[in-house]
Amino acid sequence: MTDYITWLRSRIGSRKTLLAYTSALIRDDQGRVLFQQRADFKEMWGLPGGLLELGESFTECVQREALEETGYHVEPIRLIGLYASPEFDVCYPNGDEVQQFTVALECRIAGGRAQIDEAEVVQQHFFDLDEAPPLPPWYAAMVRDGQTRADAYYDPPVSGDSSHSHVLELRETIGTDPLIVMGAGALIFDDRQRVLLGLRGDNRLWGIPAGQMELGETPAGTAVRETVEEIGLQVRVKKLLGVYTGADALHAYPDGNQVQVAGARFLADIVGGELKPDGYETLDVQWFDVNHLPPMVPRHRFAIEEALKYPEGGRFR
Repeated sequence: MTDYITWLRSRIGSRKTLLAYTSALIRDDQGRVLFQQRADFKEMWGLPGGLLELGESFTECVQREALEETGYHVEPIRLIGLYASPEFDVCYPNGDEVQQFTVALECRIAGGRAQIDEAEVVQQHFFDLDEAPPLPPWYAAMVRDGQTRADAYYDPPVSGDSSHSHVLELRETIGTDPLIVMGAGALIFDDRQRVLLGLRGDNRLWGIPAGQMELGETPAGTAVRETVEEIGLQVRVKKLLGVYTGADALHAYPDGNQVQVAGARFLADIVGGELKPDGYETLDVQWFDVNHLPPMVPRHRFAIEEALKYPEGGRFR
């Protein structure tokens, strides 16, 4: 397969789709931030970064893109936020439409030297933030959040319409080939340190309420919608615990469809509804002691372990 986006666009054309990106907020030893003038939008300035490739983690993606575009080897040190709101939708000059799922990471320079990729970048410079060039809304939000907090995900949650599945529509064109899908899930704990899990109908493993994003949703909205659809509960999202993907997130469903899940995990509280599995996606729902978990979807077990070890959130992989 060629690079992921070339392959995908060869199948689906310019139609709007969800794509996973990383952006790097790179500081020099004076605290200045590296900005680039982009070659595709000509006058637009932004942060280094680019599209996730199949099998990559967010860490691997941001390191590869930073090296290709800037010449620097970087080490990501902090999650700034997740930028997937429809307010950050992009239409490229060639007509390609995207709702982005962008993980912004603060990075330190670990080596290399300044050297731009002239196919993607016109020029790059370190700027003091009070002298930064004009930025489009998503980059401006990343820079702002980089100065204040580490778990930006843009409240309030916006849920979409799962009756018109974006992924199923793509499958009509791409078949069962590997697809990077964006998703979100809710981790719900009670005061007895138990976690709420559902028994999945597809593989008979237990997992957190979670599912794939729809166009027009925010990741937090996906977590809210999937929780009420799968187990009948209305939840309030409290915190972005982490964003995860990589080679271990590659998965084949029983019907043969192949995916790599780029997932956001949120801490959530119950605010209403009735605990009841939907009987299709979720066959049963129970509270489990976190020290005695049942057979689980591996990436969901990992998310629980991360949440217990790092309750402050801000995790990425």
